[in-house]
Amino acid sequence: MRIAGKKISPFIISVAAVVIVTTIILAITFSCSANSLTFKTTFYFVCYRTEDNVVSASSVSGAVSSYGGAGYILEYDDNFYVTVACYYDDGNAKSVCESLKQRDVNCEVIEITTEEYAVANASNANNKLYLGNLNTLQSLTTLAYGCANAMDLGEYGQTQAKSVISNIQNTLKGLLTSNADNCFSGEIRRLIAECTDASEGYVYSKDLRRLQIAIADAIINVKLY
Repeated sequence: MRIAGKKISPFIISVAAVVIVTTIILAITFSCSANSLTFKTTFYFVCYRTEDNVVSASSVSGAVSSYGGAGYILEYDDNFYVTVACYYDDGNAKSVCESLKQRDVNCEVIEITTEEYAVANASNANNKLYLGNLNTLQSLTTLAYGCANAMDLGEYGQTQAKSVISNIQNTLKGLLTSNADNCFSGEIRRLIAECTDASEGYVYSKDLRRLQIAIADAIINVKLY
């Protein structure tokens, strides 16, 4: 199977075959108080391997990427997950996982829900800024996700994909202006670098999925202060 003259690798064929039409329905709850902030959203990660250290995870990350998966290593709850893709609906994630298993790819679905973030030295102004950051990052995950699906279906080519990455990067640069020296600064700079990497050379849907998961990682693991 080919898209824009390029052969699609096994993971991508499976993902494209299952997720033909996707409607993104996000149930996001958010609020803030003096020392905590609530931002509730759920991600469903299709993972190829779970390891207890980053070295072991890194040893298989490249292989996952070479077969068309994201290959992004997500650290959560003392585990390192080598991800193939990320979804917002349990049914989509399980369908893709089952499709991959039928191709003898051992994988599992990991559900991660964010909820209450502790905020050290909180202020109303900071909490509002942080909620805005999280909402913006969430919207960027769906932008990358939608682009990846459109590429798998042959609806987007290189011009559209690189335009989406550029839009994501420009939005992140705007966020950095408002978060030049706080708990989000390092995460935003990391994501800007991810955008640069994703846009170099020929862009595949796996590059957008990796970017989507990198942004989700920031939402899940940011430490607020």
